[in-house]
Amino acid sequence: MNFTFSSLEHGTCVVKLWATGRYGFSLPKKVDITTPAGATCTFLYINKVEKRVSMKAEPGNRMIVRIAIGAFLAGVPPDGSTVEIDPGMPPYAGKLTPVRLDAPRAPMRVRPGKSHARTRLDVECGTTP
Repeated sequence: MNFTFSSLEHGTCVVKLWATGRYGFSLPKKVDITTPAGATCTFLYINKVEKRVSMKAEPGNRMIVRIAIGAFLAGVPPDGSTVEIDPGMPPYAGKLTPVRLDAPRAPMRVRPGKSHARTRLDVECGTTP
């Protein structure tokens, strides 16, 4: 997930969320914030609370991004440092603009035994069943 946000001090900054696991649900998560000058700061989110002890829900990916931006704007220097964040930190309340990459999407994963998978391959090859 990539975003941009605007800051009076730094200008328009680029945010990249690196989430592990399938669909980005696993932990830890890493947020890179890059200023227009090229300086980068990395924020890590690692849930340290056991699920059995706490009834609080895990923050979503966008909330983790907002918390990282809030920590960045609170005075974390963009000098290549790595900072660990927690859900108790105040999040950024401004506008996040999603950025879509021009890279082509990965092909759909379809089991080869399904009839619609065979039809799709036949159409792409220019043959008919």
